This record gives sequence, C-alpha cells and structure tokens, in this order.
Amino acid sequence: MQACQAVDNSLSTEVTDIIPWTTAAALELIGEAGLGYSFDSFSGERNEYSLASKSVAQLLSKLVPFIPIYPYLVRLPISRKLLSYAPFPLLRQVIKATNLQNEQAERIIRTRNDMLTKGADLESVTGRGKDILTQLMKANEGQLDHEAMVGHMNILIFAGHETTSSAIARVLDILSANPEIQYRLRNEILECKEEDVLELPYLDAVVKETLRLYPPATYLGRMCEKDTVVPLSYPVSTPSGTITSLPIKKGTRLALSVIFSNRDEKIWGKRANEFWPDRWLEQEQPAHSGIQSIYSSMMTFGIGQYACIGFKFAIMEIKVMTAQLLKSFNFEPSGEKYAWEVQGTQNPFLSRERGNSTRIPKLPLKVSRR
Repeated sequence: MQACQAVDNSLSTEVTDIIPWTTAAALELIGEAGLGYSFDSFSGERNEYSLASKSVAQLLSKLVPFIPIYPYLVRLPISRKLLSYAPFPLLRQVIKATNLQNEQAERIIRTRNDMLTKGADLESVTGRGKDILTQLMKANEGQLDHEAMVGHMNILIFAGHETTSSAIARVLDILSANPEIQYRLRNEILECKEEDVLELPYLDAVVKETLRLYPPATYLGRMCEKDTVVPLSYPVSTPSGTITSLPIKKGTRLALSVIFSNRDEKIWGKRANEFWPDRWLEQEQPAHSGIQSIYSSMMTFGIGQYACIGFKFAIMEIKVMTAQLLKSFNFEPSGEKYAWEVQGTQNPFLSRERGNSTRIPKLPLKVSRR
C-alpha cells in the first residue's frame, strides 16, 4: 500500500509526524473513488489542495460568529475578486484557499470533460470511469452548470478526506497510548485474510469507540425553518421548574453537540467518558439513543435526512488504513506535547507552537518497522 511505503520512506528519524500521511491517504482514496483522479499525495511533499482544505476548515471556524449576517453579506453586489483586496486578513486567507481549491477542481473537470467529449477509453484512467465524478457528468450532461460542478467537487473532496484523516490520526494516537489495545488489534489483523479485514470485530470496536469518544466534527449546525417545540430526551430542572420541551423560533440557529450525545451516561453508562472498545463486543449493546442515527446510536455522522451520505466509505477508509499500518509499524508516544483542538474538525497541534498563526496540525509519534 502506498501509504505504508510513504511512511517507511519517512522513517529517517525516530519521531515521525503522521498527519501528512493520514491526510495523503484519505485524499488519495477519495480522489480515486470519487474523482477518478490521483492527487499524487505520496510524493513526499504536502499536497497543496490538502493544505488549502485544512486552511479553509481552520479559517471558517474563526468566522462562526459572523454566520448570522452571512445571508445578508452574500446579497451585496461585491465581486469575489474585489473581496480578495478587502482589509480583512482572515477573509483574504479564506478566498485565497478556496481559489486554490477551485482551480484544482476546474482542472480535473476540464480534463475529464475533454475525455468524455472525445470518447476516450476511461479504463486507462484512475477509477476506470466508475468514479462518482464521471458518473455525475454522464448522468447530468448539460444540466449542471460549471460552477455547480466545481462546488459539488469541492464539497465531496473536503467532506471525504478532512474528517477521515482526522479520524485515522486519532486512532493511531489512541493506539500509541494504549499498547495492550494495539497489540490485541494487530494480532487480530495478522491472523485474518486480507479480504476479511472490514469484518473484524475488534477492529470494528476500536473504530466505533474512537468515533464515539472523539468525533472529528464536534457539533452539527442547524437552522429552524418554522416556529416549533422540540421535546427533550430527559426532563431538565430550572429555577422556574422542570421543562420537558423547548420552544424554538423560526430563524434560530442551533449547534447540536455531538460529543455530549456520544458521551451521555444515560445511553453509554458510567464508562461513557472512557475509551473502552469492549463495550461493542458485549452481548448487550448500548441502549438506543432515541435519535435518528445512521451509525450505532451515535451522532458522529449526523442525524436525519442531512446525515453523511458517505459514512460507509469513511469507515472503510479508516479500517483499511489502520489495518495496513499496524501490519507494518509499531506506534508509541514521542514525548512531544500536543493537544487536540477544534478548528473546523478536531486536529492535533504542538503545544510549543501555540500562538503561531501559521501553525498546521502535527502528530509526532515514535514509528518503528515491525
């Protein structure tokens, strides 16, 4: 696997930052399956598109306070080019990063469109013409304008690799800190056939527990479209009495906490805040949370009609990457201090770089060949 070879080539020092490789693997997988395109992510250099995606995620998290006025701002007759000269550094950074994403997306679409127009044999390209982009272009010929196509592409890539790379990094971080779990999981992986990896019970339990306790996206944003009354899962005591429902006015923006739901002791028991994969192997599974979850009674991939449509692909990515890496490498803590922070998604940042406005996610681990 390319990811393993890339990590192996980078082991020139005892401590390795694994973020470039988890990001590269996630980007390459979504590129090949979603776009039929290779980003050449394992060249050893940080991919520009990936850097732009992480930059957008971090920058947009700083713009959250301005969300209420966004619907009014977009109506202003100001061109994107003019905005790039606005006296607001944060806004200029967002525009620069999204421009880079758009340029890359346009190149991919233009190349694929030329191939379809000329009737080229797509068996020779990455994905063999079975990727999402090619199927979308064939099914919607002449119906989707260019700008909409670019937008769909960017959403697909951003959603398909940013959160997944964070989840893979988190799994490796947890395994490095829990050698007994790493040892048990590696043995399960080594004893199975390659085609059975996705069905391994302990691997499934480790991935589920990671996504439950440490969801890459910590909250879901929603807006109320009409006046409504939301029933509460449990009664809440207030100074004025006990309430069982909450009136919400039209236009109210809500932030639904994924972490609080995923760690609710009423659902997950007294060990709700503990990393305990064996909870998924017990005969009595966690109680149903009462939410419209698409994944094991947790909110990690969203709820209801707006839940993540690519969650099965994401889980497959995490399992395959974890299995491949554990076959070849041991992971241990490096001793370097870092902390996971929410900047769009949860990512690790070095403590010694706190306050540096240009810092990027890094996860230094001791990685050794088996």
